[in-house]
Amino acid sequence: MSKLQPVNQQLSQDNSLTKLPTISIVVPNYNGGETLGATLQSLIEQNYPKLEILVVDGGSTDNSVEVIKQFEPYITWWVSEKDSCQSNAINKGFAKCTGEIVNWLCSDDLFAPGALHIVGKYFTEFPDIDVLVGQCRMEFLTENPALPIKSVSSWMERFDRILGSGTQYIILDPNDDRAYIKAPTLEHIALMPVHNPIPQPSCFYRRKLLDRPQPVDESYDYSMDNELWNYFISHGARWKVIDELLSINPVTGYNKTTTGRVESTYEGERIYKTYVKEWIPLTFWHRRLRYPLEQFLKLHRGGIWLYIVGPLWVAVTLMLAPFYGLKRVWALRWTR
Repeated sequence: MSKLQPVNQQLSQDNSLTKLPTISIVVPNYNGGETLGATLQSLIEQNYPKLEILVVDGGSTDNSVEVIKQFEPYITWWVSEKDSCQSNAINKGFAKCTGEIVNWLCSDDLFAPGALHIVGKYFTEFPDIDVLVGQCRMEFLTENPALPIKSVSSWMERFDRILGSGTQYIILDPNDDRAYIKAPTLEHIALMPVHNPIPQPSCFYRRKLLDRPQPVDESYDYSMDNELWNYFISHGARWKVIDELLSINPVTGYNKTTTGRVESTYEGERIYKTYVKEWIPLTFWHRRLRYPLEQFLKLHRGGIWLYIVGPLWVAVTLMLAPFYGLKRVWALRWTR
């Protein structure tokens, strides 16, 4: 794998809009009429002067088309037809993009106010940037099995500090049990494909990077973003991470990334084997030794089990560390 190429300059105070790049945002949707309107509204309220909005609906049977038509004056292009998968829908949209900077925004996600102006200014001032990554706020809207329990997360965070591995990229909000911030750093990204710390809606990139037969690999239905980031890294893309909130992910417990955790786990393992060549892949040991312990902790989040199984998980981690590196082993967690 090619070494991660960072860009470390700081943004100036020049607020000129004349040189801002065109940004193209693809919105894939299937039966997301309940949330699609809010997603499109968050795009329109960006008031970004050079914005393309491309909506690709997979032949929804709910009110999605009616919602799209309500926003039609603001939409550059849209279609409603059957697709083979979400990745296929995204590729349809990318094929119609003309903007220099691109991203996709799922129909249950939102852009933070002013996000596109921040993105445009960074790409304008720093032409060496290929990929720009910001923060994402995860907002849990309902009680559900996927809602993270702070005792587990803080336990992981505590051991992370003790080991000095620095792989935690989730900032828990001490004042809000229903929210946390994904805030990756270049150090976190450099550990890919061990894990994927990048919040997809907060990752923007130059369209020229998508020059391959399928811009988004359609063999992946859950981890296509993870595969794409690793493709960028392997081809020497230059990255910059900023401490700016660019997107908001309302989590209901029924989001695709929540309900498809098992499938995304298998896809993540395939990505690892594609981009890392090891005689015995780290994922082999993780699946057989550590992942069962992670699943047990997920089901028994509190009480004494946390202090029995947790240290056992750490012991296995330390056993593998001399062979694969502590930071890489610690970062490989499929249950967070």
